[in-house]
Amino acid sequence: MKNIAYAIRVLLRNKFYSFLNIFGLAIGLAVSIIIMLYVQSDYNYDKSHENWDQVYRVESKFYIPPKNDEFALTSTALAETMQMEFPEILSFTRFQNTGQVLFRIDDNNFYVDDVYLADSTTFDIFTHKFIQGDPKTALVEPNSLVLTESTAKRLFGDVNPLNELVKTDQNTFTVKGIIEDVPDNVHLRFNGLISFSTATSGQPPLNAQQRSGALWNIALYSYVKLPKGYDVNVIYNKFPEFFDKYMAPIAQLAPSLREASFSPRLVPLNEVHFNSKVQYDLPTGNKAYTNAFMAIGLFVLILASINYMNLATARATKRSKEVGIKKVLGSTKGRLIGQFLSESIVITFVSLIVAIVLVNLLIHGTGLNELLDKQLELHFLSNNLLLFGSLGITLLIGLLSGLYPAFYLSTISVLLAMKGSVKSGPGSLFLRKVLVAFQFFVSIGVVIATLLMGNQINFMRQKDIGFNKDNVIIIPTRDTLVSRRLEFIQNELRQNPNIVDVTTSTGMNTGTSNSVGNRLIGGGRQVMQVEGADTLMVTDTYNMMNIGKNFVRAMEMEIINGRDFDENIPTDITNGVLVNEAMVERMGWDNPIGKKVQNAGPNVPTFRVIGVVKDFHAFSLHVKVEPTLIFRYERFATITQIQPAVVIHAKAGTLQETLNYLETRYAELDPSHPFEYGLLDNQADLLYKSDKKQSRLTAILSYICILISCLGLLGLSSYTTATRIKEIGVRKVLGASVFQLVFMIFRDIMILVIVGFVIAAPIAYLLIEDWLQVFQYTMDLSTVIVSAAAIAGIMALVIAFLTVSFHSLKAANQNPVKALRYE
Repeated sequence: MKNIAYAIRVLLRNKFYSFLNIFGLAIGLAVSIIIMLYVQSDYNYDKSHENWDQVYRVESKFYIPPKNDEFALTSTALAETMQMEFPEILSFTRFQNTGQVLFRIDDNNFYVDDVYLADSTTFDIFTHKFIQGDPKTALVEPNSLVLTESTAKRLFGDVNPLNELVKTDQNTFTVKGIIEDVPDNVHLRFNGLISFSTATSGQPPLNAQQRSGALWNIALYSYVKLPKGYDVNVIYNKFPEFFDKYMAPIAQLAPSLREASFSPRLVPLNEVHFNSKVQYDLPTGNKAYTNAFMAIGLFVLILASINYMNLATARATKRSKEVGIKKVLGSTKGRLIGQFLSESIVITFVSLIVAIVLVNLLIHGTGLNELLDKQLELHFLSNNLLLFGSLGITLLIGLLSGLYPAFYLSTISVLLAMKGSVKSGPGSLFLRKVLVAFQFFVSIGVVIATLLMGNQINFMRQKDIGFNKDNVIIIPTRDTLVSRRLEFIQNELRQNPNIVDVTTSTGMNTGTSNSVGNRLIGGGRQVMQVEGADTLMVTDTYNMMNIGKNFVRAMEMEIINGRDFDENIPTDITNGVLVNEAMVERMGWDNPIGKKVQNAGPNVPTFRVIGVVKDFHAFSLHVKVEPTLIFRYERFATITQIQPAVVIHAKAGTLQETLNYLETRYAELDPSHPFEYGLLDNQADLLYKSDKKQSRLTAILSYICILISCLGLLGLSSYTTATRIKEIGVRKVLGASVFQLVFMIFRDIMILVIVGFVIAAPIAYLLIEDWLQVFQYTMDLSTVIVSAAAIAGIMALVIAFLTVSFHSLKAANQNPVKALRYE
């Protein structure tokens, strides 16, 4: 206790150095705690479910020569049929996204994203805490609805929602359960669940041929629960028999599918978040991003620790007389070591307390959780990693930083100590220089990485994607009555002078739903037969789009061969197809016009290529432009089978005015639904949400690295200046200018900055080059690295100079007589 009390007095006696030590280390610890929580959340994805180690998501692997396709979705019938054949499957459940649903309660209307159809077994497989209702029966009956707590609050306010009625355009649902909001680290997040029996009620069970045909389609997410410790290879080994029994019969009916095959992939629930690049997946994590945050967090902590150690070792030599007096008065080596270590540990634990306060302020007083898309909380008693990790790191830093002064000063002779002639040796000075250079290496490297990441994101925003996404408004069609009047609605809207053009299309998103994935426009993939260069039909999966009248012109796409759909040629609408350049390249066509396209299977209609569209990015720049087939949605037997969205291209600078007009006019054109819209450029931004989040976080961490480095330099320059006061006085007497004196002190730091820069620039280049691998289309890194490195280097030198100048200017401007009398 005496050592602790003495340590506190030492802190209060040296307020400036104590502040630098505590504040710098507290920032490092605060960042480390936040990143520890972030990484823990990512690596614990889906582990909030009690039986997470028994649950697997079933994915689809199709082989249709010559290509393999893997999908996160499965057939509606797959999980159910697999349970019939494999009794080891204890239970299964399916989730089918219904997209955005309009709920009507009395006279109030609410659009709700991420509402899924789900089986009654859902709460047997997944753990969701029920606030009201019975998890065993909540999704059994048709037209049953389970809501999350926040959604129920939004819909019903303070009214008890249990057993209340909720209407949509097609159904009336009864609320059978209220659950706590889905945690942020669960891969399948939803706002409401509708009983799957709602969709199947009144329908006869599938016969053998229907089941066989259904298994070749994909529609929803399937999950199975297996015995604890079960080897999934057993199912894989038995699946060929399943394929022969259920799927081969339909394949034999279509010549193009005779060589095709299918196999499931069972992914452990806790691995889904970091699962690969299967198509139609929910938003997934990127382990490289998580590991990068962890590495940067570690570097920030190291920087803060370096500051503390530098200042601790530098200041220790100023306390030699104190050590000598204590030795004269009888202090032993052990007691002196204990005193210095206790001082160090007290400082680090005070820093931990300040760090905890900072973290609480950031979590509850800022938009940190929104930025991270997390629900971080400081629960030390229920989080062993947080509790023991924080205490362990703090204790380790305290011990390591206190070891040098403790053991060095406790071993010096009483005579040297009383003379006050203990100076930092060359080894100590070299160590401090290495540590300072390392600080600038990290800071400059992170700044360069931040600038380059920002350049890539700007490149993605500015790249020509082959169609116009600016000032494009998307209005969903909610029912068949409206879809039958689309031609009239389009003509009415064209009367507004602010509207450039109006068209329609399917596959256009309007919300922030999980269904967005990496798709911007288009309707998904489908197995098709396409005529090759040798006139033989080639079966493969292709990206599909279904568009309405005038889409190509309204979206400012470019026809580079052939023509657009001609409204005066009926066969264009029913049997015409547009393709993109990637399709022409894939098929090796010299003259694509007139080439045949068919659905896979017997007795299917034939389509003819009438035009080629210049390549456009229907998906994000993470993936290559895919071969794409573009049809008119009117090719279906009736328009009532599909609900296209109205797509409006507004004049630049009139977006808000156009939206105000549409809100009023659309209420007249579609009075049964509240006006709702999406902006295509906002949807484009969603495609790069995780990339922008990483860039923002890296930028914030780079600022923190710079701040910590500046705090260290501030303290170190103060010490360095103090040790050279007499030298400064002598030089000033001999005629040295203030600038020369300041530069003399700054010169050593400048060399360290340059060394850090020389090491950091190539390493940052390699790291960003690796990061860019997730994109198919990237900036020219070799041209932007020079400017990014130059900006980071100049910034480091300027900041270092300004920081060092704070003390050196004061010393250079003081009366040289005082300097010569110093000490």
